[in-house]
Amino acid sequence: MNPAEKIEIEFTQRPVDVPADLRLYRRLAMVCISVSECCRAGSASFKQLHFINSLFINEDFRGPYMEFRSVRFSPRILAPSADPYLNRCVNYAMGAGLLDQKDVQRGFRVELTDKGTDFVKSLRSQQLALDVFALAREVGRISENEVQTVMREGI
Repeated sequence: MNPAEKIEIEFTQRPVDVPADLRLYRRLAMVCISVSECCRAGSASFKQLHFINSLFINEDFRGPYMEFRSVRFSPRILAPSADPYLNRCVNYAMGAGLLDQKDVQRGFRVELTDKGTDFVKSLRSQQLALDVFALAREVGRISENEVQTVMREGI
């Protein structure tokens, strides 16, 4: 091979699938469904949102929590994860008018707006995000006190 020869190489970049849990539209749906179906009065604190988010996306957290919920005792210690992408999704949802910031003395809370309620209804009527609705039914409503109890007693 002569050092002056050129070798031509062609690279073709192929798209890489983005996991479903990182797709913005799906995460917006998860946030709105969790506030609508899993939170009392259609509003939630960030602690509640992170807790419910962990239940939705982390089966290793959901299983022990459901066990804790049924027997109210579990020797396992497991903490929900704080997901920075959830914070970004909440900001997008607020920007899109799906969520609104609720000024409460106890801290920052978000609530579902009329547009957010319509979004959840349209997801249900078009049978989109059915797996998220199923998870929401499985998890049920989770109050701020429930989150505090689980965090205090541990899972």
